[in-house]
Amino acid sequence: MYATKEESLLIDRFILYPMLLTILNRDLQIFQRAPFKFTQPYVLWIENRMREISLELHQIRKEMKAKNVKVSFHRRYEDTSEYNIIVRGYHEVIKYSNLHLRNQAELTLQKLFLDHEWKEYKSDI
Repeated sequence: MYATKEESLLIDRFILYPMLLTILNRDLQIFQRAPFKFTQPYVLWIENRMREISLELHQIRKEMKAKNVKVSFHRRYEDTSEYNIIVRGYHEVIKYSNLHLRNQAELTLQKLFLDHEWKEYKSDI
């Protein structure tokens, strides 16, 4: 891969964060319809996490543009997903295991639940 370690982390986060937004959006819809006694705290928590992730994704896009890094979804197979990666003009197709992506999303959501660790963790992804 032509990307530096920092660029690789940006790429991974760029792929992972939209997945997190999709997951949290689905969960938000479930919580809004759920018969909890206090629904609002859960809804507010999810909305705040979604806002944090969206802001972070915006920053990632800015950094990627500054570093001349582009990522686009290419194709999904049964067990892998392919992404087109262009780093400073060099093109390659990277395959990610769908299981790995799912596990990373779950791990990141667990860190989100422990908010103080999320702030430290997001720089490690």
